[in-house]
Amino acid sequence: MGENIITYVKFNVSESVFNNRTFGNAPDRDIPVTNVGERLKEIIDSILDPTSGMTEKQKADFTKELHRKIEHGEKLTADEMQYLRINDPIEYAKMAKVQIQRQALEDRLKSCKTKEEARDVYIEAMSRINQDDPTIKETMAAYNNVYKEFTKKEAICLN
Repeated sequence: MGENIITYVKFNVSESVFNNRTFGNAPDRDIPVTNVGERLKEIIDSILDPTSGMTEKQKADFTKELHRKIEHGEKLTADEMQYLRINDPIEYAKMAKVQIQRQALEDRLKSCKTKEEARDVYIEAMSRINQDDPTIKETMAAYNNVYKEFTKKEAICLN
């Protein structure tokens, strides 16, 4: 499917550029050459959007689950991040930052040798959250989730 779109785009874009015409064959698909980039982005985003092909109920369930995961500080999947990137770029930027911070804490906790050391790493991470940060709520939830998961998993291993 992607190959056909690329071939179509290559042929029609180059023809349109050289002839200074519009992009597309059918009257309802004619797009001025200056808007081709925007249209290509829309096409690619619709292909990459994990909710494309879902019913309205499925989309609603997907977004409800996504917001629940954000609220509880859970790790987001690639599809969930892709959905945010396409449909809510501001929230995507916030969540990208939170997910990076979440992963950094997870990595630091993995190197801890004792429960006390893990607790200290967690407390230090929480204390470093800037109170003016617009993602404070999400970051705190992510740190709490990481620490909770870590202590459950590592309870037997740590002394």
